[in-house]
Amino acid sequence: MLKLKKDKPSDICVADMKDGDIAVITKWSCGGYIGYIIQRYKDFLITVGSRSGKGWGEYFKPGDTFKRSEDCRVRLLEPGEELIVG
Repeated sequence: MLKLKKDKPSDICVADMKDGDIAVITKWSCGGYIGYIIQRYKDFLITVGSRSGKGWGEYFKPGDTFKRSEDCRVRLLEPGEELIVG
């Protein structure tokens, strides 16, 4: 699993991520994913540093209002932040 070397507050709804954004999960409706590093790739949400299949296919597909929930929040990574592989 990949984790941040340091953590900072201020997060956004995952639905507000743009293609290519990389973020850390700060709150997730179904739990168990807090701290995961994720990246938006087109309509997909992938976990960085995890095995294949550990992500959400077509997460940003238009019309799925569940995915716009405020219960799924992330903090975008900033330039210069360091990651630790552990």
